Amino acid sequence: MARLSAILFFILSLAIGCGGGGSALGHVSGKLADPYGALITRSDALVSLDGAGVSGSPDSFGSFKLSAPPGTYNLVGIFHDPSAGIKLIGKRQVTLVAKQTLDVGIFELSNNNLLEGWARYNQRKYFQAEKFFLDYLDNAKTAQANIGSSSAYSGLGWTRGQGMNNPSEAVEDFNKAVNGWSDNTDSWAGLAGCHLSRMKTDGRFYFPEAISAISNAIDIPGDYSSAPTHDKITETDLKAFRVLVNFLAGNTQTARNEALAIEAEVKSLGNPAS
Repeated sequence: MARLSAILFFILSLAIGCGGGGSALGHVSGKLADPYGALITRSDALVSLDGAGVSGSPDSFGSFKLSAPPGTYNLVGIFHDPSAGIKLIGKRQVTLVAKQTLDVGIFELSNNNLLEGWARYNQRKYFQAEKFFLDYLDNAKTAQANIGSSSAYSGLGWTRGQGMNNPSEAVEDFNKAVNGWSDNTDSWAGLAGCHLSRMKTDGRFYFPEAISAISNAIDIPGDYSSAPTHDKITETDLKAFRVLVNFLAGNTQTARNEALAIEAEVKSLGNPAS
């Protein structure tokens, strides 16, 4: 009996040991999302820990959880839908600790063409930026890519209007951007600026169009900032721009009232131009 008890204890110890090995794994969890915050719930999306040999797909809520031995890995996300012309990729370094779960929150995937386009814009390589934005649009084949297409058209608008000094063509790009996504504040802001700029090239005034576009930008909920992609324009700058356009249009009382209303805000939050 004593020998049997010893054997059972040994077997039980092995079982506990095996279970303990599993519990010594580290875990990483989060939610997979596209560049605009929409959760990716498709089973053909893939999340993996590079070097650990583990992977999985998000559930119907966009959530994922992976487990691996303690260590530092690259968390990689991929979503590719050739029929829609969408290819999103994300990579983030994570360090897993035994018996702990690292929650990365929203794991956002990005489109390489959009990222490269804005990168070239900020480097003032405008012809290269234009090519990347056009490449994105060439590949965006269905309505599933509408918001991405809106961002690409916005990129073309800023590139052609600000970088290439072609505001009339940029107006067409910005109009396509807001037609695809009416809450694209960045495109409304760019459209307003181009309406003001093209007065020099077209020989006529576009004050009503500029005021309408900048008002649409300001009225969209949220505190706008272009800093994630370009130029570091703020919500305060948009308000200051509307003051300027109203003044140039001869709406002096409106301009004065708006200027007084945002004076303190401009001093604390505005760019030097504001």
